Amino acid sequence: MLKSTLPELRCPSRDGRGELCSSELTLEASARVSAEEEVTSGSLQCGRCRKRFPILAGVLILVDDVEGYLVQHVKGIARAVRDEEIPKAYRRSYLEAKSEIEAEHIEEDLESDRVNALYLMNHYLRVASAEVGKEWWRPLQGDASPEMDRLVREYWDRGPFARIRDWSASLPESPTPLRVLEVGCGVGGLAPELAAGLGSRLGKYLGVDGSFASIRIARHLQLGTPYPEGLRIPEDLLQGPVSREVRLALPPNRDGSRDFIVGELQNGAVRSGEWDVAIALNAIDMLDEPEGLPALQWDALRVGGTAIQSCPYIWHEAVAAGLRLRLSEAGVPARDSATAVRWLYENAGLKTVREERHVPWLFFKHVRQMELYSVHLFQSSKQR
Repeated sequence: MLKSTLPELRCPSRDGRGELCSSELTLEASARVSAEEEVTSGSLQCGRCRKRFPILAGVLILVDDVEGYLVQHVKGIARAVRDEEIPKAYRRSYLEAKSEIEAEHIEEDLESDRVNALYLMNHYLRVASAEVGKEWWRPLQGDASPEMDRLVREYWDRGPFARIRDWSASLPESPTPLRVLEVGCGVGGLAPELAAGLGSRLGKYLGVDGSFASIRIARHLQLGTPYPEGLRIPEDLLQGPVSREVRLALPPNRDGSRDFIVGELQNGAVRSGEWDVAIALNAIDMLDEPEGLPALQWDALRVGGTAIQSCPYIWHEAVAAGLRLRLSEAGVPARDSATAVRWLYENAGLKTVREERHVPWLFFKHVRQMELYSVHLFQSSKQR
């Protein structure tokens, strides 16, 4: 993490009644800080509940249950962190989990190379910038599907990132540079799109995500932090889950205006009421209680601030059932997912300003498999 990010953060721990601590954090004196103000290791401590939050390989882990997080995300952490760097209080359970790491190819595993490779493509690879004869969606050997080639060329560069880049150019004026929070930022590809859309109007950007591996990739590509493993994407699965190396020559952003940390969607870890824009892409259908996402964005925003949300709404049935019940109790007709989620946001005090109900989003799995999603994208304004 960057030292300059510290004032933006708050303690995400909860007490026995489920109340958030939300107190200020301090950097422990033993932390290692580089000449570029990069905190490479150490921890933050809450001044109220005294809980510590580790910084491992430059990644701040700002979650309520630190031990549980280390155990559940051991695959991604183990690639970058030596065992002796894990805090002693959690090392035994961490090592037990490390000994049970399973093989790749589980696409629900947010720490797997394959899952992060899939998001890497969506976030950073573009058709418009692909070299002729070296298109990343075409196989290195063998014939290419003309239909997949057509779909990629027609729809890939027209997804949610492109829409948000265009929308950002017309966000409400502010007397000071805009402060942007993105929850569920993944590997960080929206940050440069926002910079392109906002230009000098972009002040601070902070990306928060639950995946340790994703945050490492985001910090590498955006800030130039080390990532010795190299970046690869799927090609022909005969060669393995991720077999094609990609090189992304992005100029590192070293002015302190961007940073990325590990955090949770259900626990606010940032200052309340001080952000101009709060963005959450393709995340609400992953939550057991989807109403928590608009509540988190509302809490982060200043009055008049902008919330942006997008999702294809791939609900788990139990979550969908709970949402239908809530709509029924409120007397709201449950016509479709887009209507339901708009209601959640408006019920939280976020008035819809504009929306697109069917934005194409391609998810490239490998040279013989691709998924097409129809994404609901909308922008809201905090009213109170």
